[in-house]
Amino acid sequence: MTFTDLTAIVTGANSGIGRACAQELLRRGARVAGVDIRTDGMDILQEAAGRQGASFWSFPCDVRDATAVRNTVEEVLQRTGRIDVVLNIAGVTMDRPLSRIDEAAYRKVMDINVGGTFNFCQAAAVPMKKQRSGSIVCTSSVTAVYGTQMGCIYGASKAGVLGLTKSLSLELAAWNIRVNAVAPGVVDTEMVAHLSPKEREACARSIPLGRMAKPEEVAQAILFLASPEASYITGTTLYVDGGYRPVFVPANQ
Repeated sequence: MTFTDLTAIVTGANSGIGRACAQELLRRGARVAGVDIRTDGMDILQEAAGRQGASFWSFPCDVRDATAVRNTVEEVLQRTGRIDVVLNIAGVTMDRPLSRIDEAAYRKVMDINVGGTFNFCQAAAVPMKKQRSGSIVCTSSVTAVYGTQMGCIYGASKAGVLGLTKSLSLELAAWNIRVNAVAPGVVDTEMVAHLSPKEREACARSIPLGRMAKPEEVAQAILFLASPEASYITGTTLYVDGGYRPVFVPANQ
């Protein structure tokens, strides 16, 4: 896979899967705009770009803010003249029982996971249409299909991402813009850092491959869908889950 001279925007680039995607894009020759609500750790990517002679810029941006998103896309355009790839990685989870989900928690998860993805798709589609080319990859989750206990708003938000991906792939195909999704299983990132050793062991037991994914493994799948090598793939969902099937534990036990 090569991204030489292509411009890519990566949301959630400050950690986890987003950082792994940005690092791999830089290694493969892309100009990368890393977007995150906080940018205090972006120096790692800046240093990587310097070592490889690549271009990297960090943009503090709340993906929920449509105006900030449009401004970020416009600034990237001013620097590079085009946008070839958008990786919608930014996301948040808030696992809790249904009875403990308040409106603020619901809105945060839905606004970041679905709203933030929509905002970047909408903003980036404008220059991509003018170019008559582009690739967008959205991050869903296996929970969109299988669900997860105490994760109903997360699962609902990731199902929304799948619906958005399918619909946009149909709408934007006429401009040669591809839209795909990756649905990871359990990935060893900050999102699961709160799990106890016992909970991590239970997760591993639910995965036929016997372990959580590394962020770099998910990044490779995302980059494949974004790359010119996947030029005839659109509207699909690639599951990167190690064969994951959730373990059901009755709530009253």
